[in-house]
Amino acid sequence: MYNKNRLSKQQFIPIILGASIGVYSTARSFHEAYGVNSISICRHLTGQINHSNIIEPLVESRMEDEDTFFQCLQRITDDFPNTPKIIIGSDEWHVEMIVKLKGALDKSWIIPYTDNEKLQKVIDKTNFYKLCDELDVDYPKYISLKSNQLLDNDLPFSFPIVIKPTSRVIYESLSFNGKKKVFIAQNRHELDEIITLLRKAGYHENLVIQEYVPGDDTAMHILTLYIAQDGQTKLAAFGQTLLEDHTPGGIGNPVAIRTFQNDEVVKQAEKLVKHVGYVGFANFDLKYDQRDGKYKFFELNPRLGRSNFYITATGHNPTEFYIDEYLNQKKLSYTIVKKEVLYSIVPKKLLLNYIREAELKGRIRKLYSKRLVKNPLFYFSVEKNIKRLFYIFASTFNYYRKFKKYPPHS
Repeated sequence: MYNKNRLSKQQFIPIILGASIGVYSTARSFHEAYGVNSISICRHLTGQINHSNIIEPLVESRMEDEDTFFQCLQRITDDFPNTPKIIIGSDEWHVEMIVKLKGALDKSWIIPYTDNEKLQKVIDKTNFYKLCDELDVDYPKYISLKSNQLLDNDLPFSFPIVIKPTSRVIYESLSFNGKKKVFIAQNRHELDEIITLLRKAGYHENLVIQEYVPGDDTAMHILTLYIAQDGQTKLAAFGQTLLEDHTPGGIGNPVAIRTFQNDEVVKQAEKLVKHVGYVGFANFDLKYDQRDGKYKFFELNPRLGRSNFYITATGHNPTEFYIDEYLNQKKLSYTIVKKEVLYSIVPKKLLLNYIREAELKGRIRKLYSKRLVKNPLFYFSVEKNIKRLFYIFASTFNYYRKFKKYPPHS
């Protein structure tokens, strides 16, 4: 349970949903900028937030239930009636719940998200790709398979292919053996098996069956935009993923990112958000396609991403955009991240071991030599708890075991 006395002295209270490294990263960014602690509403404690000096956990095992979740928020309202509270989601279903409750919370709550109609236009993958097609934004070829539809015909692209649910919110509520964030099929037999697995598990929404864009982890890229309430982009932060998690439950999560500027990708993304009238943070996943030299947009996540500390690492704290606009009511200027830094949560030796390109490996070594490397969990000036420190070091070196068991695809 959170420390009521400590939190009541703050100018405002961030309420962050979840218990992932992304939650800790956001809490750290708030703490660095304003010296405030955050409340984390989560199903259970994780090592990323446990024993932290900047996070006050509120554990609710049934937080996905809307009534239970609202009661949690009402309890916080009762404890801090006059303190501004800003609520931040770290997953799609968090954002959907927050948006649905927008009208039920009093004026002490800051809800920095777009409305539900606009949200649905961007989080459903089929809708997102239709928008890309309409606005001439590059994306991978795909077909959409409805729940009652059989895949009788040949695919319009060759194997391997990618299979993923269109609704992450519904998919996240399911639990079954063999569950992965994204599936890859090498042939038609594997594709049929994956479709059968998902339908038997209770996922009856549309599936996206998509061409596989060739390239290793370094072909993946990330873009974060902040769109203010006036519809104008106020922050653009681009980066190249250097290495991804390849465990079944974490596949696709970046563990190392190199930042740099890419104006063309920003222009493409802005076409999407401006057309929809989207506001708030938008986190895009992209992959560079060496076949045509274009960046292909995979999805828009309506929130700060799990690896959001890659932005803070450049000296541009994303939480300041929230507070300056919604609480301080400042007029925001446009910021595009130009500084090259390295965000990494894995050991240096492990990262360099998986980088093949000599020039890129040299860049990474130079960033280490210049001490332009940031790990959000390494907040040692503030975090002194011995149990937490032990977890941080153990979990960091545990990546050697993870990558030995689940190495990147060749």
